[in-house]
Amino acid sequence: MYSYPTAFNYYKWAIRLVGLIIFVGILVHGGPRLGEPLDLSIFFVLIFFAELLPIKFPGTIAEFSMTMPAVVGLFLSHGLRPMIVVSSIGMFVANVIARRERPVRWLLDMVSYNTGEHVLTAVVASLAYQLAGGSTLAWGGATLSEMVLPLLLWVATCTTANMLLSITGLSLYSGEPWRMLFARNVRWFVPNYVVTGPFGILFAYLYLRYGVYGILFVIVPFLAGRQALNQYAVQLDAYRETIATLGSYMQHYHPYTRGHLERVSAMADEIGKQMGLPISSLMFIRDAGLLHDIGKVGVNEEILDKVGQLNDEEWAVIKQHPARGAEILSQMRHLERIVPWVRSHHERPDGRGYPDCLDDSKIPLEAAVIAVADAFDAMTGGPDEKEKRTYRPPLTFDQAVAQVRYGVGTQFDHRVVRAFLRVIARKEEASGG
Repeated sequence: MYSYPTAFNYYKWAIRLVGLIIFVGILVHGGPRLGEPLDLSIFFVLIFFAELLPIKFPGTIAEFSMTMPAVVGLFLSHGLRPMIVVSSIGMFVANVIARRERPVRWLLDMVSYNTGEHVLTAVVASLAYQLAGGSTLAWGGATLSEMVLPLLLWVATCTTANMLLSITGLSLYSGEPWRMLFARNVRWFVPNYVVTGPFGILFAYLYLRYGVYGILFVIVPFLAGRQALNQYAVQLDAYRETIATLGSYMQHYHPYTRGHLERVSAMADEIGKQMGLPISSLMFIRDAGLLHDIGKVGVNEEILDKVGQLNDEEWAVIKQHPARGAEILSQMRHLERIVPWVRSHHERPDGRGYPDCLDDSKIPLEAAVIAVADAFDAMTGGPDEKEKRTYRPPLTFDQAVAQVRYGVGTQFDHRVVRAFLRVIARKEEASGG
């Protein structure tokens, strides 16, 4: 049994209902007959396989298909009614087959939702096309040159509507901020828009000039484009795996980091969101929290595990771990953004931090966020005794919060502490404390 947030359930039902009403209305009152069966069969096959072989949005769990060029070609050559009927059925069948191992209830639930979203965005785009003076070959005998500008509006409208609906649904489902999901996914919708227009025109042109067999010429570039994008998605997945591997290596290397890195990562993310950090920072601050202590892999275990206070020589070694961590991460192209955050996460507003003794104005705000999250978790420790620091007993929750307050302006950035206290207060309120 799958349980979704209530808001997402209402959203799905609304999309499905609107999509079904539009589909039935167009099927019954959509104008002239659908067209030649052979023609429509070719378009159906193209749409079916494009939907059956989706491309993953690099760096996300979302996917998109290169279905739209075939849909555009079908719209230009045959009109609204054939486009909606053939594309909707093709997409529905392809999605059912692709996810046939899922429970039937889930399958019908999600596939009908996705199909309803397609119907809604395609009709909205078609209305924009007609309002811009566009005419399909099936309706008015317009030339391709007369369709270009309205077609670009069709693609822009469809792409934008699809993006907004998809991100809204994902936000309601996951609970992630809408603006963060938008920033993470919008850059992959733009290339889809750039590619769809020319390919849609090409589909229509080849169909007019060579019949249904002409559009088969686009299969090769379609497959090549799909392979290129999937390859890039694989590279970004490798980046995420690199982060997970480095974090796992650090946790196995030293016992007290088990759980510490995840907690610092999560706390830094919450503080960053509370502060309203830029999306570009929120997208990477979890990674920085997870890897902030990676430089300790080069520190002697006798120093890290020492019970009691460190001497000056040992402390000097410890103080180099942010610089070593930054050096390690700088060798990885996808991690370049977080390098200064990791290097500066022990800097202080009063200039007495390490390794560079930066003053307040030169410390990256993201590093200041990690500093508070790191210090708080280090003071309290985790639930497992192995996660406690060897050099001092853990503080109580209230004692640790008091220490963070005490460090405002000297050890910690005042803006970060304010956000940290709001996060703590919200958690206490949610837990009934």
